[in-house]
Amino acid sequence: MKRSSPPGVNFTLLTGISHLSWLVVEEKLTISEINEELSRLTALPHYPRLVILVLVGLAGSSFCRVAGGEALDMLTVFIATFIGLFVRQETTKIGYNSYMCIYFAAFTASLIAGATVKFGMGYTHEQAFATSVLYLIPGVPLINTFSDLIEGNLQNAIIRGMSGLSISFAIGLGLLTSMFIYQF
Repeated sequence: MKRSSPPGVNFTLLTGISHLSWLVVEEKLTISEINEELSRLTALPHYPRLVILVLVGLAGSSFCRVAGGEALDMLTVFIATFIGLFVRQETTKIGYNSYMCIYFAAFTASLIAGATVKFGMGYTHEQAFATSVLYLIPGVPLINTFSDLIEGNLQNAIIRGMSGLSISFAIGLGLLTSMFIYQF
């Protein structure tokens, strides 16, 4: 078996590669032009940290709205997601195990959102609690797992599938810990 790096997605690079794939087809780029463009794309910086935090928070709020949440729920999810992602980024920067980083992020976000459920003053804000951790869902590893299975790369599929399962377990454990604290 092999060690795999923690899944990290650079959306700037993904967007650039998507555009490059269309350029290859439309303009019939040469191999050297493709390599040059790939070198340029890999040198591009990530999006600024604050932009990522705000946009991921807004995405979480949108999921909450789709799930039937109201304005207070959406605000709670925004704050919980923002802080949870910040915790994940900081623990990753310190060098913690990637699954522990996800656990800490899920625990932090669900602890914040759980406060509105626990102290909701007559309203049940379960949508906020349920959607506060959706930003952690391992979509990329799970999609890559099925791609590898279809292509016959069984070893990669198993590794990525176990990684996705471990991420899901860390999210569930973070939610369970905050549920235990609030005695839901």
